[in-house]
Amino acid sequence: MFKNYLKTALRTITRNKVYSAINVIGLSIGLCTCLIVGTIVVNDLSYDRQWSKGDDIYRILTVNKMGEGMYDKFPASFVGLNSVLKNDYPEVENTSTISHNKIRLKLNEDVPNGVEIKTLQADTSVWQLLDFKVLEGTPQRFIAGQKNLVITESFRQKYFPKENPVGKIVYDVPTYQAKPTPFLISGVIKDLPANTVFRSEALILTPPFTEALNKQVWGTFTPSYVLFKRGTDIAKFSQKLNKWYAGFVDSKKPYQYEFQPLKEIYLHSDFATGQEVKGDYKNIFILGGIALLVLLISCINFINLGTARAVFRLKETGVRKVLGAGRGQLVGQYLAESFIFFLIAMAIAFPLYGIAFHLVENFLGYPLGNNILTTPLYLFSAIAGIITLSLAIGFYPAWLLSGFKPVATLKGKLFTGNQATQNFVRKGLVVLQFAISIFVLIALVVIQYQVNFMKKKDIGFQKENLLNISFINWQGKGETFKNELKKIHGVEDAAISSYVPAGGGGGDMSREIDNPENPNEKLTVWYINGDADLAQTLGLKLKEGRFLNPALKTDAVPADSAQENMQNRSAILTNLTAKVLDVRQLNHRLANVQIVPVGIVDDFNNQSLKSAMQPTIITAEDSLNYGFMLVRILPGTDKEVVAGIHKLWKQFYPNNYLEIKWMEDVVAQQYQAEDRLGKIFTFFSMLTMLIAALGIFGLIVQATAQRTKEIGIRKVLGASVSGIVRLFTYDFVKLIFLSLIIASPIAWWLMNKWLMDYAYRVKIGWWIFVVAGVAAIMVAVVTIGFKAVKAARANPVKSLRTE
Repeated sequence: MFKNYLKTALRTITRNKVYSAINVIGLSIGLCTCLIVGTIVVNDLSYDRQWSKGDDIYRILTVNKMGEGMYDKFPASFVGLNSVLKNDYPEVENTSTISHNKIRLKLNEDVPNGVEIKTLQADTSVWQLLDFKVLEGTPQRFIAGQKNLVITESFRQKYFPKENPVGKIVYDVPTYQAKPTPFLISGVIKDLPANTVFRSEALILTPPFTEALNKQVWGTFTPSYVLFKRGTDIAKFSQKLNKWYAGFVDSKKPYQYEFQPLKEIYLHSDFATGQEVKGDYKNIFILGGIALLVLLISCINFINLGTARAVFRLKETGVRKVLGAGRGQLVGQYLAESFIFFLIAMAIAFPLYGIAFHLVENFLGYPLGNNILTTPLYLFSAIAGIITLSLAIGFYPAWLLSGFKPVATLKGKLFTGNQATQNFVRKGLVVLQFAISIFVLIALVVIQYQVNFMKKKDIGFQKENLLNISFINWQGKGETFKNELKKIHGVEDAAISSYVPAGGGGGDMSREIDNPENPNEKLTVWYINGDADLAQTLGLKLKEGRFLNPALKTDAVPADSAQENMQNRSAILTNLTAKVLDVRQLNHRLANVQIVPVGIVDDFNNQSLKSAMQPTIITAEDSLNYGFMLVRILPGTDKEVVAGIHKLWKQFYPNNYLEIKWMEDVVAQQYQAEDRLGKIFTFFSMLTMLIAALGIFGLIVQATAQRTKEIGIRKVLGASVSGIVRLFTYDFVKLIFLSLIIASPIAWWLMNKWLMDYAYRVKIGWWIFVVAGVAAIMVAVVTIGFKAVKAARANPVKSLRTE
């Protein structure tokens, strides 16, 4: 019987080529999209679940509470806390400092600038937390006297394919150090998994820090991880530690500590500005939801086309029933057709997945380790899910077709009282389909609107024609280098700075002071320290007072100046800072921030537009030894200036790597996630509209076939082609208007919630909904018109002759 079902189903599918092609294309796109997005979601959820002790590993978070409901959280802590945890708390099994870094290794003379690799810098306790698989050497035994470098298997195969690298010494190409640093390769480990926040190509090992925890609340901050003993109540432990720490330090408002599970770090680290390997749990819901919506639209097409074709299969169903076929047998027949449709779609979707998979990896910028190409469990799960879906989706059309009464079907009629219900269901599904498409389109417009707003918004400083030389140790030659640099044709100004806008945080140092407007709250004030030319080089606009003068010792304080002079240095305030600190007169010392304001500049965004402006103070030092260098150039001289910088660099710093970036690119990098989300929504918007258009095309094909005689009669009675096209278009346009009414409030609410993450955001205007509605109507009209015009121009004689 099953064999007969398959034969009949295949015959029906091949007989109705347009209907079959629309179903297969729509289902293939929907299944492939779901498989790709499902792979991304599964990978995101699988981060750091492979470590044997992963359930008991936590990252230390330092929390600075500045007032009621106000706090600053960052993923680092005093290194002295580690020894306290390890020695004084029996709940703690071990601790380790683990941080990410990038170094350039000079592995051969052919590449003078070396190769940049991502490294994990950790102390030797890391072996007790993470179970690395050692392939060569004994890297667990730290070799004192130099930095130990443990490389991964892929790194070894790429750079040491025919030799044993263990015991070799390699040197870096220094960025901010004066001299190259030697690294002893002490071992080779198996590649770290792709789905870990510790993703890197090599491991740099150092001895544990010996710095003691300080009562005066200062010391070295670094990311640290704790391995707790199994069964430890983390909440109670946090309370116990914080109570002890509050009594230990000399501070009225001490830091507090939280412990973040290792398994949650990847998806729940929106506060960690310096963390490169991180995702966003909200993206899982966004991507997963949109993929399901695409699949839903495909399935709606299948159901709609199946019910629309019911009228063409009335007599077939009637004959089958008269010959003794039961309803269960008819359902089985139509389910077999559904199964074959999904089987064909699956056969297309899997190769499409294979093609798209590597494109998606390149787009994301990281590998997806768990996928159906390499993991049999995921492959079998995908196949089982598709088969189940085929039966579930095919059931409604099958139940509908098998429910017709034999006498009525042989007369070419649907069974009594059900026609209106079926039309209502079909129209309801069309409304749902276009509501989804319009929702995705509205989301796309809002995202692109917000991204363009952030890119074009005046951020207070002139990012155009501004170069940034990366952070370096200037080795006492920074001021001389800057003066020589300013002689290059095209260079307008230059400045050394410890911080550049968009560098993460709001400056290179911050201070918590009592909020003048509310003494019970703390206020964070950011400091940007550079040389006296920094404000002019950034292109800040002076509102009151003057810029800093390098000739004045109070303006450009010597780096080795006495502490009391450092606390009375001159400074420039932003307009916001002057208001917050209630500065009514310049050149008078502000005790709470320990500076003397000499000028006020217009506000500028020294952070991403996701964050609101913070009070910012610009100070200057003479002969800064470490920092970035900002270079303001004349438009159109970029090639000449860059060439001149390279030439000058070789004279001053022949052993150091030169990295030059455009500040426009640095600022734009802050919004990479939004750019990527916009591209994703563009892709999904095109998919949803394409599938919806395919569905409407299929329905209009069925409608024109059903109403062939009606069209012929109307033409004989004088109806025009445009009038007949309007007849078919009108019903669908009404449904799209209804879709717009349903989708608009939902999209408005959800996109407003999304925009709440941005301190500076666009307003969702009425025109966005008009654009989405017009786009959906245009797609529908073009799709309907293509077939309707053809039907309307047909010879009415042939239409009326058709039986």
